[in-house]
Amino acid sequence: MKAKAIIFDKDGTLMNFDEFWVPVSQRAVESILKKVNREDVSVETVLEAFGVKDGITGINGVLCRGTYAQMGKILYDILNISGCKSTESEITALTIQSYHEMINNGRVIPTCKNLRETLLTLKDRGMRLGVVTTDDRIITLKCLNKMDIADIIDEIYTDDGLFPTKPDPYCIETFCKKGGYVKEDVVMVGDTLTDVLFARNSPAQAKCFEK
Repeated sequence: MKAKAIIFDKDGTLMNFDEFWVPVSQRAVESILKKVNREDVSVETVLEAFGVKDGITGINGVLCRGTYAQMGKILYDILNISGCKSTESEITALTIQSYHEMINNGRVIPTCKNLRETLLTLKDRGMRLGVVTTDDRIITLKCLNKMDIADIIDEIYTDDGLFPTKPDPYCIETFCKKGGYVKEDVVMVGDTLTDVLFARNSPAQAKCFEK
């Protein structure tokens, strides 16, 4: 059966990962440490805990495949050892806030020069397009607009605490129900193990590309 819809991951699939997330993360972590008065904690230590080393993000690190809540937990554990009295929920909220404040430090670069034209070709063939990401809606929409593709994505699912995130199949199942699709109708395209598990947990077929 011919595919009728495609769901894309965002980071590492539609846009270059490290060019955006490494500088944003570095500035966000610097900001967090300053706000909690723990500038004695090494930024590099935190970034390595997030899975970033020498400016490169490991595909299985939390920055690449995790959520803001998971990043907040890692940061909380590091700061807690250093004597910081902030709660985990406070550190997680501060993590999200700091990433929002620092988004202009990253470069949004599509994974291919003709990304918009490629997606429009798929639309012309009758494909319905979706994006499912563990990023939140504010940064997701900024990135999609920067790549000039937000207007051609039919469904966008982000990590906003409204529904389960990848690899839980909720988003892709919702996408399929909305379109009246069976599993053979939908292809999931991603670049991490989270995307593979997401596709395997869901009614969609999996096609996953390495970074």
